[in-house]
Amino acid sequence: MPRLRSTKPDSGCYEERQVPTGNLNISQLRHIILLHEGKADDHDGPMGAHQIAEKFQVDVVQIQRILQFLSEPLEDSSSKDKNKTLR
Repeated sequence: MPRLRSTKPDSGCYEERQVPTGNLNISQLRHIILLHEGKADDHDGPMGAHQIAEKFQVDVVQIQRILQFLSEPLEDSSSKDKNKTLR
């Protein structure tokens, strides 16, 4: 079985590892999510994919894929209401 890896902020040396131009490391991925959600310390409010791509000097499509697959899904309040009426 593969070894379990920690995703905690203090997980080790892999987060800040240098990567080739056009690629992102774990720390940068975390920062991208925080920027998009508006929770980053270095920017007020949410940031769009185009602005993030410019900041990290990567393709916009790459940022859009990251945001699509790593962002938290929006809560669906309609399904909660349906559950309440079924009980």
